[in-house]
Amino acid sequence: MKKTVLVSEDDQDIAGLIQEIIGRKGYEAVLTKDGQQAYEEFKRRKYDLVVTDLKMPRLDGLSLVKLIRETDKEVPIVIITGYGSEKNRALLKSYGVEKILSKPCTVKEISEAIGNTIGK
Repeated sequence: MKKTVLVSEDDQDIAGLIQEIIGRKGYEAVLTKDGQQAYEEFKRRKYDLVVTDLKMPRLDGLSLVKLIRETDKEVPIVIITGYGSEKNRALLKSYGVEKILSKPCTVKEISEAIGNTIGK
């Protein structure tokens, strides 16, 4: 069965790029445009990986990570953000976030983060 990745990103260009990378790896991407929509989607089905931004409307990425961890301690999470302060990084690591990429990042960095995380 094809692995599925939940993507929460409010920038359509970045979301499309992430979706393309995921598709090239042979995985299915489900796109959401904010943390609230992502959490509703997360509750509907099982995901092999969550990729999220931090700064989004309605529900930010940190709040999304907290909600996900309340119900699933194991699903890998990758953060791609322009707000990767040391404080945020430490907090995200305490929630078991696998990888934090700082925007702007390369296609190769995104591809490697997804491949290395979902391949575990």
